[in-house]
Amino acid sequence: MERYLTPIELQQLLNAAKRVNDPLAQRDYHIMATLALSGMRIGEFSLVTLGDVWEALKTNYLFIPREHRKGGKRDHKVFVTHTLRMHLFALASTNASQVASTPLVPGRDGQSPMSIRSYQQRISYWTAEAGLPLNVTPHWFRHTRAMNIMRDSEARDPRGVAMAALGHADIRSTAVYTTPAREDVEATLTRIDSGKGPRVTLNRLRKGFERRAG
Repeated sequence: MERYLTPIELQQLLNAAKRVNDPLAQRDYHIMATLALSGMRIGEFSLVTLGDVWEALKTNYLFIPREHRKGGKRDHKVFVTHTLRMHLFALASTNASQVASTPLVPGRDGQSPMSIRSYQQRISYWTAEAGLPLNVTPHWFRHTRAMNIMRDSEARDPRGVAMAALGHADIRSTAVYTTPAREDVEATLTRIDSGKGPRVTLNRLRKGFERRAG
C-alpha cells in the first residue's frame, strides 16, 4: 500500500490550501479534509447534496445510497465526527443555494456536481503547492483514512473498524491495510542502518548495572 498520505504529508497538503485567503482555496481545503475524514470515494462524495448534509448534521450519519456506490449493491453510512461535522458545515455554508437537491459542491453552472476531473485537477494543484513529490489523486484520501484507523485505533479489531468506516462488503478488501506502513518501514530501515544497536530493554539495563556494581 503506497497510495496514501502520512499524517505529516496530509497536514502539508491541507495547510497549502488553508493558508490561502481565497474562497476557492478554502473550499478545496474543506473538500480535502472531508475526503480524508470520511473515506468516501470521490464518485460518492461528488453526488452528496445539501439535503444529505443537513440530515447528516442532525443524525450524525451521512447516508450514501447504494445507487451512488461502486457496485451499487450496499447502502453505506459515514459517521460524522466532530471534526468532519465542521468541514461539512463549512462546505454547506459556502454553497449559494438553499435547495436540498443542490450538490454540496456544484460545478460552474451551480446546479450539477463538480466533475471528477475537476477534483483531480484541484488536488494535483495543491499537491504541487505543498511541495509533495507525489501523484496524489482523490482516492488517496480513502486509503489515508483506512491507514489512519489501522495506525491509531485502540479497538480490539482495527481492521473491522476500517471495514465498517469504508463500507467494505468483504474483510478481504480491508486486508491490504494490514501491510506495514511505508513510514514504519523507512523508520525501521533507517534505525537498522544507523548502527545504533538493539533496543534498550530492562534486562539489558539490569546487566549493565550488575557489571558496574560488581
